Amino acid sequence: HYEIGQVFKTHTDFFKPYELEKYSMRDLGQRTWTFMIYLNDPGGGGETEFPDLGMKVTPKMGRAVVWNNLRESGDGNDATKHQSLPVTAGTKTIITKWFRMRRA
Repeated sequence: HYEIGQVFKTHTDFFKPYELEKYSMRDLGQRTWTFMIYLNDPGGGGETEFPDLGMKVTPKMGRAVVWNNLRESGDGNDATKHQSLPVTAGTKTIITKWFRMRRA
């Protein structure tokens, strides 16, 4: 949930190998896919930006954004780096589901 001016700084959703170990995520597995749904229409701003792809998604109630966090090799895909731009009016609410896979 984002209020006016709130952001989520640039990040990826996959874990680096050391993070899987350090934060005990190995049992849960790597985040393979991200599925995000906008639950409302903010009054302004709040776009999800993928800077390396030159893409912004405008939040709209019911709109879903889905992306694969990994390359075919299973390594993290840095091109999926994303951020939430500031909400300028109203609020923005999303729900995110991460699909995971444990490596053998």
